[in-house]
Amino acid sequence: MAVEVSNLNYVPTLAVRSSEMNGLERLPSASKDRLQPNFLLAPWPNATELMRSIDRINKAFPARSFFLDIDRDYQITNIEVLSQQQWLELQDPANCFANWVRFIETVPNASPCLQITGLSRAEIVNQIIAFQEMGRTYALRIELQRFPSNLSEAIAALNEVGSADYVVIVDGGWIADTQPSRLRIANLITTQLSGVDAQIPFVVSYTTIPKGFAEVEGADFTAFDNREFLAELGHLTNRQRITYGDWGSTRPREHGMASRPKPRIDLALRSGWLSARNKSEDWDFDDAAQVVMNSQQWEQVAGLGVWGEFMIRQTAISPSLGINSPQKNVSVRVNLHLHIQGFYNDGDIRGINLDEQWED
Repeated sequence: MAVEVSNLNYVPTLAVRSSEMNGLERLPSASKDRLQPNFLLAPWPNATELMRSIDRINKAFPARSFFLDIDRDYQITNIEVLSQQQWLELQDPANCFANWVRFIETVPNASPCLQITGLSRAEIVNQIIAFQEMGRTYALRIELQRFPSNLSEAIAALNEVGSADYVVIVDGGWIADTQPSRLRIANLITTQLSGVDAQIPFVVSYTTIPKGFAEVEGADFTAFDNREFLAELGHLTNRQRITYGDWGSTRPREHGMASRPKPRIDLALRSGWLSARNKSEDWDFDDAAQVVMNSQQWEQVAGLGVWGEFMIRQTAISPSLGINSPQKNVSVRVNLHLHIQGFYNDGDIRGINLDEQWED
């Protein structure tokens, strides 16, 4: 089972972390069916083997196919732990990343991202053929923050194989000012990627979720422009198949010590996030939830019928049963964001029949 690359709807990039997996797991099946996630593989906390991360993905996203890449923002904390050794071994370029190819063979519902660092055209062709022999579709994922020096070799390899069983993912990661990155992505597609066959689908992804909320005193709305840029790209590049991607309202892993954030509730919306917190008035999660529910933007979420909506409502009534930690706030934000973006083209989705209810 591989991702059907000719029928992409929404490709969120998700690190395999508890907040993302919990938010994803509690989506209705109807929402999950509209996602083709790209999971970034890293060891699951306290797991002895790397395969436990795949188990967690399959628990959150059962019986569905997905893209899979190596999470290079992960950092080793204890090289004696087998799962961390295994994660490191996947990045060994020997024999066309043979360790990565063998690992993918053990994950039957994964469509792998090509590992091309340092490889020649012929070596990339060999890797592609290995995945094709498994019956997998695959992706060429281009991270702007880790731009491949051999991109031309990769494109030559794809054209030499000549098949249409892959997708190109252009990933900007986390960015603060979107204009330079938008210009860079548009330029990349119209120049270096212009040789990619027109029928190959592209995914364009980045996130602008704020890194800090210290300035929020009350409720503050932050917009994102991913959809606007996607429409713009269609005109600029003449590519007809560009699919929406983002980071599911999260951002790449970061490192270093951070203080525990003040209680805050984030409400994911179609084109942004409403965040509520108030340090000076010492708001707790229930105070923030009440402000969110009293806002005009709440009308967009009330009636969606998903776990994230319920949790915000529950927080306002009984915080102990609702959002009572920053991690739960992120899970709720991810849950609402994935649901809303998965159904984005359906317009007003409040009150639609989701066939099954989430389970607490």
